[in-house]
Amino acid sequence: MNNRIHILPEYIANQIAAGEVVQRPESVVKELVENSMDAGAEQISVVVRGSGKQLIHINDNGSGMSRDDLALSTKRHATSKIQTVQDLERIMTLGFRGEALASIGAVAHLEIRTRRQEDEIGWKLTAEPLKDDAIEPFKSEKGTQIFVRNLFFNVPARKKFLRSDLTEFRHISETMLKFSLARPDIRFTFYDADSLIFDVKPSTLEQRIVALMGERSASQLIPVEFTALLAKVSGFVGQPSMAKQSRSGQYFFLNGRAITNRALTHAVFFPFEHLLDKNSHPFFVLNIEIDAEKVDVNVHPQKHEVKFDDERMVYNTIQQAVAEALQRSNLVREAHFREQVAEAPFEKVQLSPSSTPNDILLVNRLTGEIINSSMQERQPAKVSENNPQSSSQSTSKTSHLSLEYKTSQKQTFGIAQQTAFDALFGTSTSIAQNHEPEKEQLFESPQVQMTVWQLHNKYVFVQTDKGVMVIDQHNAHERILYERALKAMNEQFANGQKLLFPVKVLLNSSEKALFDELSADLERLGFDITINDGIAEVRGVPLDVHAGEEEQALKEILSQYEEFQQIRHSDSRDNLAASFGCKAAIKTGQRLSESEMRKLVEDLFATSTPYVCPHGRPVVIDFPLGEFDRRFGRTS
Repeated sequence: MNNRIHILPEYIANQIAAGEVVQRPESVVKELVENSMDAGAEQISVVVRGSGKQLIHINDNGSGMSRDDLALSTKRHATSKIQTVQDLERIMTLGFRGEALASIGAVAHLEIRTRRQEDEIGWKLTAEPLKDDAIEPFKSEKGTQIFVRNLFFNVPARKKFLRSDLTEFRHISETMLKFSLARPDIRFTFYDADSLIFDVKPSTLEQRIVALMGERSASQLIPVEFTALLAKVSGFVGQPSMAKQSRSGQYFFLNGRAITNRALTHAVFFPFEHLLDKNSHPFFVLNIEIDAEKVDVNVHPQKHEVKFDDERMVYNTIQQAVAEALQRSNLVREAHFREQVAEAPFEKVQLSPSSTPNDILLVNRLTGEIINSSMQERQPAKVSENNPQSSSQSTSKTSHLSLEYKTSQKQTFGIAQQTAFDALFGTSTSIAQNHEPEKEQLFESPQVQMTVWQLHNKYVFVQTDKGVMVIDQHNAHERILYERALKAMNEQFANGQKLLFPVKVLLNSSEKALFDELSADLERLGFDITINDGIAEVRGVPLDVHAGEEEQALKEILSQYEEFQQIRHSDSRDNLAASFGCKAAIKTGQRLSESEMRKLVEDLFATSTPYVCPHGRPVVIDFPLGEFDRRFGRTS
């Protein structure tokens, strides 16, 4: 009786397994170097000839193998890294399936030389397809050497579909680059035949990147260091000048394993969105550390891809890590306002030649404030253009000043101002003599005065003590509105204004569903809306929604929220706050008055994160004075 089902011969089964594990010479390099790292090697050397088709030679100083372990190493499903089912749920090693050497030995001539530290002599194994393995004593250094010769010699169809030597070598080179970046603590030496490609010694990650990418990258790396509840992200992203037209400069390492993940790549790109051209891709080397039980690394034959228990959490962690790194970088360096206190900020103004001491005004030249000599009040001065009464009153005191007085609350007189006052007037004047201790509470230090101007109705420039600070007016207002919105929703405090006449807005089915989902939080934002038959009647809107823009604001917020739900992966309130900030913010091209610019800057620096907008785009760029001096050739 002839059976139709039978067990495959071992060599055919190994060749089938090789089809998954060994796709090209790069696959062999990857599997063997991973084994070397798992063996605790501190030095790993890789030599390839004919782009790995002729020879792949791996040499490490790892733990080595005994004779018995060597004999088992080339058998299918032989591994030192997995013993129980529980081990599969917490994989920390790079190679673990026990198929690499068996698969390689099925499609190439394999030789292994190995010795443990405690053994006086090592062992050599030679393996060929359809032949029994041969093991013999061999004098060897501590560690393991593996020679893979004539790859795919017995599988001509597979060899036929290999690419050119240049292409195959490029794949090997990229893999070696990833290993070198993943483990900067290991020395990697890489040869193409007799030509040294690189030899990188143990170092920090930053030094390793510079060694592999060139000295120019040293000043273009932005450190990333962020720890969340369930994950940690560290490494570097490159400044926009390091961006490429391809994704070749992007490296993710999960618990030391190189992975690819398009969603996580987008998480890095998002904060760079408005810093790069449309087709540019940022450079990054990022290490993700996460509990091994929260990720499955065995979902891809070559283990390039992994599956997270909570990919959204990882996405948000990476996005926040990169956004905060950009905030701290020299692209968005922290800027401080100057406490503009002059050495002698006060000036005496005598109202008439015959003025008595009580008729002398003290004028703060920085703030324009008027302080009378008896120090009973401090009052801001401004020229009255349309107040004849104030004009006539002031004319009686002076022929060239028209002042309007307004009382203000009594506040403290700062130490710097008191020192300047004494330096200007001394302590023996009648004013100082009449200065009673309790009246020290009548003054406040001069407010910080900003020199601000607007460029092309787009950017606000602010002079600082070290140069000039440039603020993107739209991004800045987005940040302000975003934090206000979150505060309003979280504290359940509506900040709205009632409309004199309600505005009717027709909502489609999708918008209606979104509104029903968000109605409670929209009300907290300041919207007062009722819906009948798909028509929304808007009776009130947040204070930041301008008159005549009620319908547009509501529809755009709902539309933006729907988009953010797909790409930001944040909670609903965060996405709604970001949507509100995006659509209600000052637009690029909108002209601002000086007072509006000052208010924008003050409100921005009252936020918790003034240097980056809710989407991760920069808000502030600081240009130090030294940069201007350098460009204009100044030496000091």
